[in-house]
Formats: sequence, C-alpha cells, structure tokens
Amino acid sequence: MQSDPNFQLRLPEGAQFADLQLRRCDNEAIDMDMDLVECICKLNQWDVAKVCENPGPVISTILSVWYKTHLAGGGTPDAVMESLRAPPALQ
Repeated sequence: MQSDPNFQLRLPEGAQFADLQLRRCDNEAIDMDMDLVECICKLNQWDVAKVCENPGPVISTILSVWYKTHLAGGGTPDAVMESLRAPPALQ
C-alpha cells in the first residue's frame, strides 16, 4: 500500500506489536485483533469499509511497518512474523 520511505504509521498510544495477537489459523491464514486494526485504520484516516473489502494491502502495511519499528526498538521477534519473512521451504 505505501512505498514512501517517510510513511509514518499512526498507532494507538501505548499499543505494542504483541497486542495484535497475531496467530496462524488451521488453513495457514493469519488472524489478529481486528478491533485494533480498525482503530489503526481510523487513526490513519483510512476508510474502514474499504479496508474490510480488500484487507490485504492495508494489513500488509500495518504488519510490515509496525514490525520493522518494533524490532528496531529492541522488540522481541514474533514467531508468526518471522515465518512470513522466511523464504518458503523447498519441497
């Protein structure tokens, strides 16, 4: 969604990356606290209805930007995010 290196993701005050409660579902999909995602969308003035119609780009932006900031600030690596960053295993 955003390729601007100066992009600043607005987050709820006091929110931590772990608050997303990122987890894998049985079908390898990713689940997270969508109430927090909705709050982030509102803070960044993104149309929540449009985001819900096509969540992929916005969710990817939130996860990648926030996780990068989280790690840069000394945050603990998240197992789900690390699995997404890892190259796919050869079969």
